[in-house]
Amino acid sequence: MINGAGGAVGGYAIQLAKSTGATVTATGSARSAERVRSYGADRIVDYTATPLLQAVAGQRFDVVLNLVRTSPEETAALADLAVDGGVFVITTGPAADPGRGVRAVQMFARSYAVQLGELVARVDAGDLRIDVAQRRPLTDLAVVHDQAAAGELPGKTILIP
Repeated sequence: MINGAGGAVGGYAIQLAKSTGATVTATGSARSAERVRSYGADRIVDYTATPLLQAVAGQRFDVVLNLVRTSPEETAALADLAVDGGVFVITTGPAADPGRGVRAVQMFARSYAVQLGELVARVDAGDLRIDVAQRRPLTDLAVVHDQAAAGELPGKTILIP
């Protein structure tokens, strides 16, 4: 289960999970649903229509990846969605430990040349897609920043000098 699948990192996570044969439940808004589906999500939960915990009530997942800023209570509830002995991964704060043998991991981005090279090779081979929404001149940086802050940038924007 990927919470925050509508963003760029969520899109990569879906694609990488699908490449291992995983069944992916992903959260996203109606605005990102088509893109999330195109990455291979098997089920999309529109959190703007139905709260995630309500939509997946009674379900547990082998891996829960949380890419969204959540309160400590929300984080604990998300961690609780992992099966006994599963994994809960969070990128936005401390990992809640739900017990039950669930491995809780706080993930950080690091620049490892070998791993980055592997991802680039996947992009070059067409196995990992980067959603480039637009290319704009560097002089538009302030406008692009404002659009990002307002949540109006699906995919990536490339600024060209």
